[in-house]
Amino acid sequence: MKNKNLSQEIQILLNQFNAKNYDEVINKGNILIKKNPEYVILYNLVGSSYQNIGEYIQAKKKFKDGIKLDPKNLALINNLGLSYKNLLEYNYAEELFLKIISINKNYVNAYINLGNLKRDLNNFDEAIKLYEDALSISGSERNAVIFYSLALAHQGIGNFEKSIFYSKKTLEINTN
Repeated sequence: MKNKNLSQEIQILLNQFNAKNYDEVINKGNILIKKNPEYVILYNLVGSSYQNIGEYIQAKKKFKDGIKLDPKNLALINNLGLSYKNLLEYNYAEELFLKIISINKNYVNAYINLGNLKRDLNNFDEAIKLYEDALSISGSERNAVIFYSLALAHQGIGNFEKSIFYSKKTLEINTN
């Protein structure tokens, strides 16, 4: 009975997260973590909620707690990397994204996030290479995030024709 109720509570938290009710997810998620500290998904949900409200130190703590329980959880490692990036701890972020890629060469988000880090540091050529890798791995001509990232990186180096090309591809996929 407990597991069924917990599954329902986790589903409610996921719905709250998707509805951008991050404070609600943090409050209820932290209560559930106290009662059920072994459920790794709770750490990811609460940590991601902290990230979404700009509480990166709290997010980092939650992701680290989750990783202690599941050291190979790539989603947690990826999100911890994002927290480090947002805290301007670029070396730690890069180390984590590279770790993910070494574990799973097909984890597209790690390429995108490492590319975003490189772009933020004005390493546009490296960023473009990482985005192109992500595109080839995803095998999808429908990934707006990758095309948008490519548009920004090409804009950063003054390659406006390619930037416009990728911007148009982004808008074809996602008009928003």
